[in-house]
Amino acid sequence: MSGEEDREVLAVKDLRCEFRTIEGSLYALNGVNLTLRRGEIHGLVGESGCGKSVTSRAILGLLDKKRSRIQGQVRFGSRNLLELGEREMRGIRGRRISMVFQDPQGSLSPMATVGSQIEEALTNHVSLKGPSGRAELRRRTALLLERVGLSPETARRYPFELSGGMQQRVMIAIAINCEPELLIADEPTTALDLSIQAQILRLLKTLQRELSLSVLLITHNFAVVAEICDRVSVMYAGQIVETAPAAGLIAARESGAFLERNAFPAHPYSKALIDCIPRGRPQSTRTPLPVIPGSPPRLYDLPSGCPFAPRCSRADEACTVMPPGTERGDGHVVFCHHPVDSVPRRSSP
Repeated sequence: MSGEEDREVLAVKDLRCEFRTIEGSLYALNGVNLTLRRGEIHGLVGESGCGKSVTSRAILGLLDKKRSRIQGQVRFGSRNLLELGEREMRGIRGRRISMVFQDPQGSLSPMATVGSQIEEALTNHVSLKGPSGRAELRRRTALLLERVGLSPETARRYPFELSGGMQQRVMIAIAINCEPELLIADEPTTALDLSIQAQILRLLKTLQRELSLSVLLITHNFAVVAEICDRVSVMYAGQIVETAPAAGLIAARESGAFLERNAFPAHPYSKALIDCIPRGRPQSTRTPLPVIPGSPPRLYDLPSGCPFAPRCSRADEACTVMPPGTERGDGHVVFCHHPVDSVPRRSSP
């Protein structure tokens, strides 16, 4: 990308989020730095509980301000969204930034038809009154349903009459009704079978191209990232530990290209996540599935230094200090004292 296309649509800088709980302060985000370029699909990957969904909700101002403390910057264009009031955010949320949530069944009302819910989302941002306005609403709803691959007659049906894949398409239709600049998709293929997952991913890719969308795709699945993403950021314990181009992710694992200097993945956590992807060939029933040893740290009491160090075979004394970001070319940044393409530390005799 170059020129206007390379301009940042979203820039998250040192984003921190602390929740107040009966057990004390829970540090969900600990200095998240993330940029999204115009017209790209950027994957945000990590284990459950690493802070991916909290990041998306902090961006959109959907966290309970009475129970959370948010610091840092979320720059959308020239504005810091964290400085805006709720009224100003309503003018951005849904119109310029939209979100597809991971549970369409829980997000759609079972008491209202699909068409009425799409129309309600439209009227939140577009003034269409009178008989002509009502007809225009129905026309736009039909066009939105067709755009996501559903029949206009779907507008008369209730969500419980639809399959999970059809419900997700309805959620996408609601999200794109104002043709936003940025779409956040939070685990959009969760609980869908593989064939429907592929359809939803193709739909997102098509809409991104047709509407010139920028997409932040939140997932725990590197295979999804390899399918449609341009870049990927790997998240652990509320921090971004590596950002790199997504091209060749799976091929890198299969060919061993990650052993080449400056190749992705460079962070031991990123490599461990990719190693957990099942390979195409069948495994012996006695062969255990690959896992990452240990557990993520408790967010009430984070370790000093690198949060992955207690689970990392390459950790040493240097890892008690938080590693700085190292630029490795082509937009690849890694936060690690001992990346996987460096000389591994030697065990003590």
